[in-house]
Amino acid sequence: MDERSQLKVIAIGFTILRSDDQPSARIKYKDKAHYHWKTLEVFETKAARDRRMALLLENSLIIED
Repeated sequence: MDERSQLKVIAIGFTILRSDDQPSARIKYKDKAHYHWKTLEVFETKAARDRRMALLLENSLIIED
């Protein structure tokens, strides 16, 4: 999804998540308060990050980039 599309879905109330591995396993997000990527959580393992992502994505207003 390009940044223009991201801003459109954020404007109507969605939060966008992205998993990242550098510098460590983490989840980044964008929402109405943060239009640039911010770190939500840092994890010791990728598996722990992926489990948390799955839980967060159960919310109907959270989508993955």
